[in-house]
Parts: sequence; structure tokens; C-alpha cells
Amino acid sequence: MFERSWRKWLHDGFIDGTASVAGATPVAPDVATRVTASAPVDGLEINFRRDPTIYDGRYANNGWLQELPKPMSKLTWDNAALIAPATAEANELHNGDVIAIQHEGRSLNVPVWILPGHAKNSITVSVGYCRTRAGRIGNAAGFNAYALRGSTNPYFGAATITRTGDYYDLVGTQDHWTIDHEGDKNSGVVRSATLDEFKKIPSFVKEMEHVKLDKRISLYPDVEYRGQQWGMAIDMNTCTGCTACVIACVAENNIPVVGKAQVKRNREMHWLRIDRYFAGNLDSPDTYYQPMPCQQCENAPCEVVCPVAATVHSAEGLNDMVYNRCVGTRYCSNNCPWKVRRFNFLLFQDWNTPQFKLQRNPDVTVRSRGIMEKCTYCVQRINAARIQAKREDRAIRDGEIVTACQAVCPTDAIVFGDINDPNSRVAKLKASPRNYTTLEDLNTRPRTTYLAAVKNPNPALPHNPMVGGHHATTDNGGH
Repeated sequence: MFERSWRKWLHDGFIDGTASVAGATPVAPDVATRVTASAPVDGLEINFRRDPTIYDGRYANNGWLQELPKPMSKLTWDNAALIAPATAEANELHNGDVIAIQHEGRSLNVPVWILPGHAKNSITVSVGYCRTRAGRIGNAAGFNAYALRGSTNPYFGAATITRTGDYYDLVGTQDHWTIDHEGDKNSGVVRSATLDEFKKIPSFVKEMEHVKLDKRISLYPDVEYRGQQWGMAIDMNTCTGCTACVIACVAENNIPVVGKAQVKRNREMHWLRIDRYFAGNLDSPDTYYQPMPCQQCENAPCEVVCPVAATVHSAEGLNDMVYNRCVGTRYCSNNCPWKVRRFNFLLFQDWNTPQFKLQRNPDVTVRSRGIMEKCTYCVQRINAARIQAKREDRAIRDGEIVTACQAVCPTDAIVFGDINDPNSRVAKLKASPRNYTTLEDLNTRPRTTYLAAVKNPNPALPHNPMVGGHHATTDNGGH
């Protein structure tokens, strides 16, 4: 009986007969003033937080999550003591320097990671690491922040730190495959404006272009697409950098885990990465996230250098990869301005363990060593929708094809569809004045475009300038 009622409550979202009774005593109006504030902390404050990838440690044995770069720090396979640049400078600390943290009679040695925007005179450590019985993947990875927590203040408290003189090698991915020019305020990779600026100059994204190009000029003849022509638009206004799309892509496309040592050598295999940018001063910067998959260029520079035609242009505009032709010259990766191609330097796949076969998507090839691979706009899903449409003797509907990254995005920041259909959602987004392409001066004509961020800050508060173009005045517009 209870099970039936429980399922009904979950389905309905409420329990009958539990609504507030009319005339019931309301919440006291001064309840907010009666809440006891936390006592101020002398010296440094330590904060304990659940990890953004392995949570409280329950997912520590998941290799996908261990290798997933954390949204802000971009660390993989480790946790660290996050500190502000000012705190690091005051204590003469650098990334990887090991400090001894003392808190409530407990001590833990942990490396530091400097993070712009972090509160001064405070430390943040994530729990869940350095478990002893998590499994082969999670055992001994990272540092056990639970050893510092006490029952008095389980979430924060006063702490002191001491430099140990040791160094620990932390691996982050933010500076892998950098495509903006360090210190170049006019890179235009990330573009943003305030709402007032957008109203005054609706075409601000065009003004941030490096070179005013005639897009009709090209070394290659134009292709007429009479059927579908696939494209993607990513709204940087709504992207929160949660990295759910990266994991969805890993699961959908049988992308292997390579381990910390290989990530250190820039060999992570993620087909989709989230670039994180800071703009403004180091103490309180604006933060921008930019998903970066294969741009599916119309004038793709990777295609013309492949000696075996392993990367070719499809009749629907996709930049395809033919894995059984690839001989691993890596010319295509060298020629890709966005560095979104990945190479299997080693045999990262386990071919022999039976249960791993059940994990993989049977619609996607499992690549071996020596193969270049990249985002394909989930071409297997495109083909599945095409087959279903042919069976029903109809055209593919707008929104019928949903890529893995689009399906999992909690803010609906990624939109995919047919740009030949003027009524499709993606075509309407590409017609927006906020729409722009990255590195447009190369004239590769990417099919993946971005919608610039438009923020509406309180005018009474100071805010950082917009990113890119001649409007920017920040010296920290890069990674």
C-alpha cells in the first residue's frame, strides 16, 4: 500500500492533504534577523566542499569522472587546496607547492592550486579523494580532506598553513590546445557585452572581427547543398561550464580514459572540451565558458592535407572521419586551428574484458592505436533519424536529431539542426546578431558558431569590460 502511494506522490510531485491550512500562523517576519551569523574566522578560513566530479567520493572509482576536468580549476585526477592569487602571493606559493594545513588539531599535506576569483584569505578543499577501498581507479588518488574535518564545523573553520618545501605535480587541461593569443585582448574567441552596450551596438560581435573579410573569397569552389546541411549554435549566455556535455560525448562515442600521465602530455581523448576564460582583475574576474567541439569547417584545412583521404567532406557538410583509412600522419591535427582532433598514441581501449563490451555504444566504432578521431556531430544519430524518416516516407523533422552533448545540456545551450531550413531553430539562432564564428579571419567557414554573452549587471556595481574587440581594456582576457 505504501509503495503504491509513494509512486503516486513521486508522479504527482505533491502529497494530497498536506497543503497549508488557511489562517495558519505565518513565518515570523523577523526570522532572517534572528538567524545566528557565523563567527568571523581569524587568519585563514578553510572550506570543505563536495567535488564537482566525484561528489563526496562515491564516484571516486569512475575513470570518466576522474579524468573529467573540473569546471573552474580544470584539474584532473586530483584535488588541491584552492587559493586566491593574493593569498598565494602573500605566502609565496605557486601551483603544486605542498602546504601543511592545520585545522582543529588535525593536519594534512596538500598541494595548492591558484584560482582567480577565489576569496582572499581562505582555502577550499574538496572531499572524496584518497580513498583506500574505492577500487583500482579511485584508490589513493588525490588527498583525503575528510582527515581535516571535525564535528564542530564540518563545512568551514579557521586554519593555518605551513610551507613544506615539497612539490606535487598537478595536471590541469586549461592550457592544452590554447587557441587565443596570450595577452591579446583582440583575439575575439570569447565575445560579450552588457545589455546597454548591446542595445547601443547590436552588431558588436561584427565589430570585434579581426579582419573584415569578403566571405565569398575562397580557394575552394562553393558547394550547393540541396538537401540537409547540418550545423550547431552554442549560446555562451546560458553555458555554465558544467562539463556534462563532455561526459555525454565520452559515453556516446566510446572515448577511452588515458590516465593522469597521458593527460599531462596533452593526450586526453575528449572530443569536446570546455575552455574557461577569465576577464578583468584577478580578484573578481568575469568567467566565461566555451564548449569547443570540431567546428565542421566548410573550407576545412584538415581535409586538404590528409594523404589517404581519411578526413573528407560529406554531401551534408560534415567533416567526416574514415577510421579504417587513417594511417596516423597527424597532418590534419597540425592543420586544425582549434586543435579539436585527438590521436590514439597508445592502445587505450581494453579489447579483452567482456563487461567493457556491454558499456560501449554499438553504433560507434571502437578505435585502435594510431587513429585520429574527433567530433562527428553524432553522425550515427543523424543516420538513425534518416533511416526512420525513410521508413515513414517523410522528411527529417527539426529537433528530431539531438546530439549527445545537446541532449544532456541542462541549460539548453547547444542547438543542432539543418541550417538549410530557415524555420529550424538552429538557423534562427545563426541569424541572431549575437551569432559569430571563432577565428573567422582564417575563412574556414565553421558550421559551429557561438552566441555572444550579453550580461545585465547592476549599474551601481563595478563590472569588468566586455571581452574581445576594441571595447576591452582588461589585461587578463585569456585562459
